[in-house]
Amino acid sequence: MTNHSHPAPPIVLTIAGFDPSCGAGTAADLKTFAAHNCYGIAAVTALTIQSTQGVKAVHATPAAALRAQIEALLEDSPPAAVKIGMLANRANAAVLGDILEKSPLPNVVLDPVIHPSSGGPELMDAAGVKYLREELLKRVALVTPNVPEAELLLGMEIRDLPAMEAAARKLVERGARAALVKGGHLEKPVDVLFDGIEASRFEGEKVRSDNTHGSGCTLSSAIAAQLAHGKNLPEAVLLAKVYVTKAMVHGYATGKGPGPLNHFFRSQTEAAPRGVHADELHPVQVPPTER
Repeated sequence: MTNHSHPAPPIVLTIAGFDPSCGAGTAADLKTFAAHNCYGIAAVTALTIQSTQGVKAVHATPAAALRAQIEALLEDSPPAAVKIGMLANRANAAVLGDILEKSPLPNVVLDPVIHPSSGGPELMDAAGVKYLREELLKRVALVTPNVPEAELLLGMEIRDLPAMEAAARKLVERGARAALVKGGHLEKPVDVLFDGIEASRFEGEKVRSDNTHGSGCTLSSAIAAQLAHGKNLPEAVLLAKVYVTKAMVHGYATGKGPGPLNHFFRSQTEAAPRGVHADELHPVQVPPTER
């Protein structure tokens, strides 16, 4: 009996660090992929010691081990999209650069994770940031920095929407095919997308919630998932922003710091009526030959 009788959903690969609190990093990415009807696979770039209260330490995966993870996954399950998150250091970033140079992959979304929003040690060393700026940007379909990350990558001050658009254009000039500069710090959050031809602004709701841990990871993963389903870039960004906003609204408090998003808010239903077994709400159709 084979387990390949059903068509597989789009496969999306995340290459990122592991957050033990599971609000960010590979755990958030995999939850996001699943929520978008994609099958997620993961190569882990680092083991972090963190909770909702912040990052305490980072233990980077050796570059050779990261390369082996990625090559094994690509040989077995070619992805329809790739999300790159925390890389930790230049050696790991160079592994990605080499792999993408030799075997370009579809719909590569780079979330340049550098500083932990909750404080703690850096999530990318200085040499890694330099490599990302000078080499890795040239190999991705979309880069999604927030304003501080864009400032660091470009060496410029960004204080308003015109500056955000200028930054997005400069990131494309540096080699990325498109750039989304995120303005979650603004009173009315606006993200600016430049796709190499035109700039677009995506306004969002200001969510008054402390449950924001992993929102950046989730946005880039949601975009990758939408691209894997064949959406064009502006539509993928719009749908991803709506998803993240609602996941934040439905977020819940775990731990003593900022809580995670509720990645599966769409699938949550009311409890079954008293006396009704859950299986009765989801009957299974049995083929005639098995009856």
